[in-house]
Amino acid sequence: MNLALERVRANRNDIAYLHYSPRRARGIAIVAAHGYSSSKQNLDPLCAFLAAHGVDLFSLDLPGHKLGASGGRLDTFEDALDAMHAVVRVARERCSDPFVLGHSLGAQTALVVAGTDPAVRGVVAIATGYRRPVALEALQKNFTVDLRAAYVEGASLPALFAGMDERLDAKMPLLAGRQALFVLAEQDAMVTQRSVLELYERAPEPKRLARVASNHTNAAEQARSAVLQWLRDVASL
Repeated sequence: MNLALERVRANRNDIAYLHYSPRRARGIAIVAAHGYSSSKQNLDPLCAFLAAHGVDLFSLDLPGHKLGASGGRLDTFEDALDAMHAVVRVARERCSDPFVLGHSLGAQTALVVAGTDPAVRGVVAIATGYRRPVALEALQKNFTVDLRAAYVEGASLPALFAGMDERLDAKMPLLAGRQALFVLAEQDAMVTQRSVLELYERAPEPKRLARVASNHTNAAEQARSAVLQWLRDVASL
């Protein structure tokens, strides 16, 4: 596997991404996005694993994330969408129409991007759900929860999720006919199982639900086998 840090312009932000180029490419590309307050390092175990099996991975740092390499600001959810769309264009030019994958906020981004771009082959949504703005509000009211806003230049997590369910209601039906994998982390304290299941039920066919024994932070790493098996089934990896 070759690993290269590259950049692309996305509206007002310069977006950094890692290209995991496999030694024996299988003609499958994935664009991946991390969660709020994180960086592409969180997805590295999953990306490196899939690249070892022949997948071209383009793992981006969302703008404004201080642990990442993109810089800029994440003031609105559109900033995240612009970033993923920009890297999707790169993947398409260099490899093929990609799948999109995300963890938490990155998963919401991937779902909306896939619903917007009909050439995206499918989507993997890890550790995210429906009615998350309500859940975040409840977490803040009832528990001492650090949503790590200090790690991001820009909007808070609740602000980014404002209106998210309406976005999903508009975009997810457009996934009909394309493959979708939803990953539920069984020890997730940030996203309830009920929330993930409701999102899954709202998605059109074809779709699959995978459960992994993980907390929220490590869900992508623990989903390695599930994602690989799904790609083998739906894309002949």
